[in-house]
Amino acid sequence: MSFALDYPELEKLYSKAGGKFRLTVLLQRRVNELVRGAPRLVKVDQKHEKDYIHIAVEELKAGKIGLSEDNQAVKEK
Repeated sequence: MSFALDYPELEKLYSKAGGKFRLTVLLQRRVNELVRGAPRLVKVDQKHEKDYIHIAVEELKAGKIGLSEDNQAVKEK
């Protein structure tokens, strides 16, 4: 599995998440949830079925997830 974002797209994700630190924490926490069996909030093609980082990024792009104010939990929007 490989995953790459171009710089402008990455900057948009920083903005959506509230900064680089919050983006990193959000993706790490959401990937852990997905690994443990949490339901996906977006549809992905079969190629990305088990690519949890891709799924988490797509959920963020779709505005489906965010990080709580205390940076401790992923919240669904």
